[in-house]
Amino acid sequence: MTISLDGFVAKKTKIKLGTKDFTFTELSLADLCEFRAELVKERERLNRERRERLLEDAKKIDGLEPLDILKLTDTPITEEEVDAAMDTFDGLALMAYLSLRYAHIGIDREQVKKILNIGVMAEVTMAMMPGEQEKKTKQPVKRSKKRQQ
Repeated sequence: MTISLDGFVAKKTKIKLGTKDFTFTELSLADLCEFRAELVKERERLNRERRERLLEDAKKIDGLEPLDILKLTDTPITEEEVDAAMDTFDGLALMAYLSLRYAHIGIDREQVKKILNIGVMAEVTMAMMPGEQEKKTKQPVKRSKKRQQ
C-alpha cells in the first residue's frame, strides 16, 4: 500500500529581512541529506588539493611514504563535523538557501548570503528546524527524592 503525500505541507514561516518578507520552509530529511552531500563534495575537493600538495612534498623528503600520508587525508566526514558546519555562517546560509528555494524560485546561494545577517539567524534557524529548537529548550523533568527511592 502506498501513502499519498498530496496533503502534506511543510511548516512555513515568514520573516522580514530588510524590506522584504521571505518564506522559510521547514527543512526535510531530503534537504538535510543534500546539506550533508554538499559538505562531502567540499571535503572531496579539499582532499584532492591536499593530496596533490602532499605528494609533491613527499617526493622532496626522503623516507616518507606517500601512501601513508594520503591515508590521513582520505577520512570521511563525521556527524560532529556536519553539526559544526551547521553552526557556521556558510552552513546556515546553505540551509537557508535549501529552505527558501521552495517559496522563492530562482533565488541563489549568493543572494541568500546577502540577505542574511547575524540579527536574524536565531529566528531563521527556528523557522528551518523548529523541532530542534524545541528539543534544546525543554528541560529534563526532575523527580523528587521520595519518588526515586
